[in-house]
Amino acid sequence: MQIVSALRSFLELDITPDGDGVQATRRSNLRRLRVFSLVFLLVLVPGLIWNFTRAPEYRATARVQFTAGTDVPRAASAPAGADTGQADLLTQVQVLTSRPLLDKVAHALADNGRPLAAGDPAAQLQGMIGVEPVEGTGVIELQAIGPRPDLLEAVLNTLIEQYKDEMKASFGAAASEGLTRAREEAAALSKAAIDRRSRLDTFRAKNGVVSPERDENEAVAKMKGLSTSLSVATEKVAIAEARLRALKERIESGQWGSNAKDDAALAGMETRLSQLREEYRELERTYTPSFLSMDPRARALRSRTAELERQIESQRGSSQQTALASAQEDVASARATAERLQAQINTQRGSIQNFSERFVQVKALEDDLAQIEKAGREALERLARMEASERSRLPSLNLVEAANVPQSPFRPDYLRDGLIVLGLAFGLGLLAIWFVELFNRQPPAKAAQNTTVIIPQPWGMPGGVLPGGVQPGMLPPNHIASLPPGGAAAAAGLLPAAAAASLRELRQDELAALLAAAPGEARSAVAVLLLGLSTEEALALRVADLDAVAGTLNVSGAAARSVPAPAWLLRELSVGGRAADAPLLQGAGGAALVASDIQSMLACAAFDGGLVNAASITPEALRHTCTAWLVRQGLRFSDLAALVGRPNTEDLSIYADLAPAGPKKSAAEIDVLMPVLHGDEA
Repeated sequence: MQIVSALRSFLELDITPDGDGVQATRRSNLRRLRVFSLVFLLVLVPGLIWNFTRAPEYRATARVQFTAGTDVPRAASAPAGADTGQADLLTQVQVLTSRPLLDKVAHALADNGRPLAAGDPAAQLQGMIGVEPVEGTGVIELQAIGPRPDLLEAVLNTLIEQYKDEMKASFGAAASEGLTRAREEAAALSKAAIDRRSRLDTFRAKNGVVSPERDENEAVAKMKGLSTSLSVATEKVAIAEARLRALKERIESGQWGSNAKDDAALAGMETRLSQLREEYRELERTYTPSFLSMDPRARALRSRTAELERQIESQRGSSQQTALASAQEDVASARATAERLQAQINTQRGSIQNFSERFVQVKALEDDLAQIEKAGREALERLARMEASERSRLPSLNLVEAANVPQSPFRPDYLRDGLIVLGLAFGLGLLAIWFVELFNRQPPAKAAQNTTVIIPQPWGMPGGVLPGGVQPGMLPPNHIASLPPGGAAAAAGLLPAAAAASLRELRQDELAALLAAAPGEARSAVAVLLLGLSTEEALALRVADLDAVAGTLNVSGAAARSVPAPAWLLRELSVGGRAADAPLLQGAGGAALVASDIQSMLACAAFDGGLVNAASITPEALRHTCTAWLVRQGLRFSDLAALVGRPNTEDLSIYADLAPAGPKKSAAEIDVLMPVLHGDEA
């Protein structure tokens, strides 16, 4: 708070508007100009000094084209189909900035009479050199940035030369090492393939797996034959059972024997029976029954027919039994054959399962052998290519653009950075104005229509008292004032507490001029009003209310309280042997004062002190100045009653705008007396 108060005092932030506001506006504009100029210069000058005192840096560039060799040995972990060319290019970018290579460059520069600064030369070169691949090409761009342009050109060209030598040496050793690794890999794969084949042959011979094809092995072929035979036998069982069922159905339906296929003898006998019956019917058509009964031929035909029917019946029964027995025998035979085959299959199934497990193992060994043999063939092919084209595996580095000595600085851009500093200073200046004005807000003035009141009485002319105790004789002759609606009482500043926002708050220099221009009893009256007393409370003070020992004035009335008073005021008020009930404030000759006397004294002192808009300086304005002083120091509003009386709700809403942010203080933590009241010099 002390820092903010000092800043406000330095920038003249506690401006009290004058009557027409012209002086306040000028002071406000001057304050803004001071704030803007101060911040603008504080930012601009150091910024420009920093900008133009920076050492320039230069940049040299060079470009090289890297071409990877063909059939270069790749790591076994490299993914198939990877962009090996781009990977080689990025690898060389890392090699160009490696410490071993940069150490060689530093030694070469030192040998050529261009040593680097003391310290770690590799670290210096790493901070100076930048390497970036040009996207989509095999070109690498090298950059060197530093304050010495001649050194930058030498650094890049030396780096390229050293890299060429290092690349030849490293890739030559890598080629020899690659051939050795390729030969060792091919030999190891060949030995592994021989071992795998030997294990496979041994396992086949031990477990009877003679062929890599499953169906060509004995166990599988036997199982397959049994399965086929079982299928045929099952089919025969079904056929025999169907024939047996059909035979039984024909016998039950009486259709057995009607076909020669059933029994040839029975069919012949039925044919002869049919012929005999036809002959007898012919005789019946020719002869009468009586004749036929006596005819020997007819009797012979009847006898032969009866005998033949008996024979047919006997033959039919015998044939049915024979056919049924044959069909049942066929069914039993087919079932026995199927059961026998099924038993053989069940017996063979265990051996087939064991064979299947061994066959799976054989296939796994064969797959393993195939992989080893394939890897061995690839290793041999790779070794053959490497041995046939060893020179083609060596990468090449072509110089596209050599480094030259830069002629103009690369950075900083003094003009651009200077404009940035200028804009930043301008913006911070405007921000400072806004920040200062944020702490210098004045209470909003109530817009009111002014009324011109003309007081015709001359100075000192007796007359009636205006409302609030203001006498017309207190104004100069023919004084013209702009008054708000409310009359002369409002013009004199004697407004009720609700209109405290329209009262004038005096500065400390104005109070000092007012005290200096007030003679004798007027000076004491002004000081008492500056202690926060109203006109009525000041006139009600008695000699007994003065406590010189405690240094206070005891105020009576509705807002009774003890107010601290400066020592010089106590000395002036205690002069003379006056009675205890005598008024403390007296005029010339000991006469008691009234409200108009105090207003007159105050107006005279204001005019004599040369204060601007002296008519607005009223007892209420002095009390308002005291209250504002206490509130601006952060006094708790609950402690105002003990110093200036208890304010009403409207007063609190007005003074709340004057209080600073943060925790409030008690009366013991602030200075209740304004600086103008301290010491004898007041």
